[in-house]
Amino acid sequence: MDHAPSPDSGFFDDWAARLRASADRPVVGILLRGSHARRAATAHSDVDVDVLLGGAPYAARRAYLAEHSGRLTHVSVAARDIHSWVTRLGEPADWAFGLPVTAPTRLLWADSYWRHRIDLPVLCQPADEPRLEELIAMLGKVAAARDAEDTLGARLAAADLARLCPSVLRLANPSVRVVSRRSAFAAALDLPVAPAGYREDMLRCLGLLPGSTGQLWAAAARLVTGTLPLIRPYAAEVAGAAGPDLADALLDGRLDRYVAQLGRPGGRTPSASREPAGVPAPRAGQWVTVPVPDAPVTGAHPDLPKSPGGSRRPSRLDPAIAGRLRRTPDGLVAAVVRQHDSGEVLMMAWMDDEALHRTLTTGRATYWSRSRREYWVKGATSGHHQYVRSVALDCDGDAVLVSVDQVGAACHTGQRTCFSDELPVTGEVAP
Repeated sequence: MDHAPSPDSGFFDDWAARLRASADRPVVGILLRGSHARRAATAHSDVDVDVLLGGAPYAARRAYLAEHSGRLTHVSVAARDIHSWVTRLGEPADWAFGLPVTAPTRLLWADSYWRHRIDLPVLCQPADEPRLEELIAMLGKVAAARDAEDTLGARLAAADLARLCPSVLRLANPSVRVVSRRSAFAAALDLPVAPAGYREDMLRCLGLLPGSTGQLWAAAARLVTGTLPLIRPYAAEVAGAAGPDLADALLDGRLDRYVAQLGRPGGRTPSASREPAGVPAPRAGQWVTVPVPDAPVTGAHPDLPKSPGGSRRPSRLDPAIAGRLRRTPDGLVAAVVRQHDSGEVLMMAWMDDEALHRTLTTGRATYWSRSRREYWVKGATSGHHQYVRSVALDCDGDAVLVSVDQVGAACHTGQRTCFSDELPVTGEVAP
């Protein structure tokens, strides 16, 4: 990294005075933004300045190359009237992948009337609404480009789809705030509740991994089909953003059918097809279930049981870990869950290889439902999340100990722990 000196306070003060003197309308405040305000600048960082003006709505940009310590520094100036600048703080940032922003800033100068209103240690902008309608529309554009063998069109639409996906997945994830475009990108890629293969598919759609038009379509389709079951518990939020019909389509299976329709070249309908069953709206307190993803078996242990259809459940669990597991005939190991700091035993559930993989890699406790034959993420519907702190395998390999930070009740009855009914012990207790 280049450690050449970056501009000091005198440089910023001089530029604040220069910008005030050269403005063609009254200046009410000047703020420093970006990497210099975050104290994360390098010798090559731009200097980003907001000049806030009084009067009628006005916006303009100017760029300068200023010399400092024998080096040229790019100064980028955004001039905007104060009222529209304040309004923009109430709107999502277009670079933040739909995530909320808390970006440090530094006041360089302000007049006495506006100082207390704009002297903010951080500039906060809200998260974007869940843009599910646009996400589905972009998948349609990728499908159309695929059918037309339009590689460029597929790449452009897939990139737009990837930028929309985090705004929808945000519904099922813990809140996170970002300070820069780089941090927004990292947070968008690292969402703990996400479809299988999410990170790689995002990178491919964004053009950061190579891929043919067919591979782009497959990645885009996996992002959407994997997102739908994760956000079904949040249909009310979808209704607020896109209207009740799209929310109903999310719940009754029409969206799944539409996405499946897009997967058929030219929109052809197969001669014999089975429509997926409707998905009932989850009730408060229920655990959400996520269908098993249609993905290749890359890390499955050879003695995994077969599902009723005859195929093994897919898993990406590290083979070194999978080889240590001793499973039940159903391919499961017991998962004992405790509070990480107090040691309180909270619940017991079951995991197969893929559930353990998801628990280890997403930071969210994920289990296998024996009755529904589906994965479920604890707290995705009830809000009683389990954030995983550590996982330990027992000496026999037939159980795991999951240490979590439990939010709310662990038991579906509303109790903190599932082990709340003590049984009488009548035997003598050793001294």
